[in-house]
Amino acid sequence: MSRIWGSHCLPDNDSAGEDDKAISSRRLKKVRSRMPGLTDFGPNAQPPSATIASGLIPKLTLLVAMSERGNLSAAADAAGVPQPTASRWLAALSRMVGVPLTRRAGQRVELTAAGRALAESVRTAHSVMAVGVARAYEAADPGQGQVLFGFLRTLGVSRAPELLRGYRLAHPRVRLTLVQAAHEQLVAALHDGTVDVALSVVRATDSEVVAVEMFKEPYVLVMPAGHRLARHEFVRLHECRDESFVGLSRGIAMRRSVDDLFLAARVRPRYVFETEEVETVRGLATAGVGVAVLPARHGGPLSGSAEVPIAPRAYRHIGLLTSRRRTLEPAAEGFRRWAMRHSTNGLSSAPLALNMPARR
Repeated sequence: MSRIWGSHCLPDNDSAGEDDKAISSRRLKKVRSRMPGLTDFGPNAQPPSATIASGLIPKLTLLVAMSERGNLSAAADAAGVPQPTASRWLAALSRMVGVPLTRRAGQRVELTAAGRALAESVRTAHSVMAVGVARAYEAADPGQGQVLFGFLRTLGVSRAPELLRGYRLAHPRVRLTLVQAAHEQLVAALHDGTVDVALSVVRATDSEVVAVEMFKEPYVLVMPAGHRLARHEFVRLHECRDESFVGLSRGIAMRRSVDDLFLAARVRPRYVFETEEVETVRGLATAGVGVAVLPARHGGPLSGSAEVPIAPRAYRHIGLLTSRRRTLEPAAEGFRRWAMRHSTNGLSSAPLALNMPARR
């Protein structure tokens, strides 16, 4: 019977009296005797690829210095090694690549065409690494870096742009990537890291989301300015049960919230048009195609329309959402804190930790 050790089969002829440590040590000696170049993969040992890379980097740096300085002495000074060491490094690098990278030109050593080609590739790789290091510094600096900011499409007309405009003035070096999506998509993006901070509705049903309420929008009845209910201080839904309605398509989160309002009022609305966009619904209601129940428009009703609050009062709560599963990078955390301080409609006094497990 044989046991597998590395990629070699060794006879299982260990003495019965030996303990496991002694057996393992003796087996390792057998393997090393058959494989002289074997690297010891102990807990602190590096794999061969890492060892090779560690040895290559200074040699490649020297090669680039040769291409830039034009002579071995200056290249050795730039690389910080004695000239004999530099000569050995270049010879070793030639053997490793498999082609001559340098040649004698009288008393001088110069790069061959192969050496120049490799040096150019290394220079390109160095530039890419330099960009990566710069981005790493940016990511660690709240005043730089990148923020992935998501928000509801309904907030893209004024709320999100107002917030972003103020932030850009205060932090011009931070790169902002914007994502517009439905609420459920934003929550999923928060958890998978494709969005850092989201401006969306606050819901107790969202798992492992921390939300800080930024403002609330009252639900209103939208209608033409000349409608019979347009001058009311408020309107109850049963007062407009005989009206034709325009609204959002079924399945959209805001439509579900509006349906809950009708259900509580025991009113079954008659929809004549349903669409995917809130502003389209608002436009249809303004044109008199039907009335609509929507959150109040930020900045006031559209010209030619009226928006009358629903009674009893109902609101859509909007907040800054982050995921409990991820730690924000400094730039994203800085953006979140800035937005909390500069909310236009005030803040709740503390974050709302949604669906948090009970602490023992």
